[in-house]
Order: sequence, then C-alpha cells, then structure tokens
Amino acid sequence: MTKFSGIATLAVGLPVVVMTACSSPQHASTQPGTTPPVKSAPPASSGETTTTPAPNGESLSAQLKTPDGRAVATATFDFTGGYVTVTVKTVAPGILTPGFHGMHVHQIGKCEPNSVAPTGGPPGNFLSAGGHYNAPGHTGKPESGDLTALEVRQDGSAYLVTTTDAFTRDVLVGGDGKALMLHGAEYSDSAMDRVACGVIGTG
Repeated sequence: MTKFSGIATLAVGLPVVVMTACSSPQHASTQPGTTPPVKSAPPASSGETTTTPAPNGESLSAQLKTPDGRAVATATFDFTGGYVTVTVKTVAPGILTPGFHGMHVHQIGKCEPNSVAPTGGPPGNFLSAGGHYNAPGHTGKPESGDLTALEVRQDGSAYLVTTTDAFTRDVLVGGDGKALMLHGAEYSDSAMDRVACGVIGTG
C-alpha cells in the first residue's frame, strides 16, 4: 500500500515555495501532511553529492522538452528505502520563464504537442498525458503526482532535488507509463499551460 507522507526537498541555494499547477496557484498550507516540507541549503562543495544513486537498473529518467521540441531539463528518479529522489536540472538556460513552475507526474507516458486529453475535448500541448497521477484510493491534496515547484532563476536555469514516497518505480513504468510535466510560471498568464514534458522511462 502506497504511503502518502510529505515531500522533502533540497533546493540548491534557493528559497522554495509550493504551488499546485493545473488549478489556481496556491500558497503553502499550514496543515500537517498537506504540503511538502521544504529545506534550503548552500550548493554542495567539490566532491560532495546531494543524492545517493539507486542500484543499477533501478533509476529512471525523463528528458523534458517544449512543445516545439527544444530540450529544457533532465530528470532522474532514484529509488532507495521506500522513497524516490527526483532530481531536475535545466540543460538550456533562457527557455523557461523565471519564477516557480508547477511540476507533477501525469497519468500517461505521452508528451505529444497539440494532442487531445484522454477524456476528449479540444487539442492542446501535452494533453494526451492526462491529469495528475493519483494512487488508487487516494483523495485530497497533495495528489500523488504533485512534486515541489521548480524555481527558475533570472538566467533561466534551475536545479531541484525532492523526495517522495507517494509512488513507486513500478507505478512509473507500469501500464501506460507516466510523464513528468512542467507548467508555466506561477501568477503568469501561462501558469496553467503545460510548457515542458518528458516521458519517464529507463532510457
């Protein structure tokens, strides 16, 4: 049975706030268990690491791209001790708008521009990925696929490490797969948009 404890985050040298994209922007809740706890720390010195890699064959990755195919960021998923550590790093500065971008695991492993949602309706960017992943039987907020928002610096770069126990490796690769989605900058006109997407897999 999947546990739903909070999500602990290490953001290098940056303050972090939490938002939920795909809905109106929200601020961090004061209710226990509803908001991922956040920790800030200075950048690791030479020779230090911020995560412990999972054993060979356990890690997953995603290459996030814009609807027009530009590479934006890489993400890795490492599984240790019942938790998954998600590391996201931009690969090309200046593409993402500075600010906080909602980041979520979505239901289906598809990242198709100008596609239709599984439930139908008009097409839009990455809609075929469906909505946020939610584990069977889980209700309320945060949803199982909700991760800490990615803060993009003024130069368009970003780096984030966050952990969660809300899903497993089997969940990410089973069935139709899953996708990692970035949304537009909080409080901007594009806050609800799906601006970058990557299919989660072993490649």
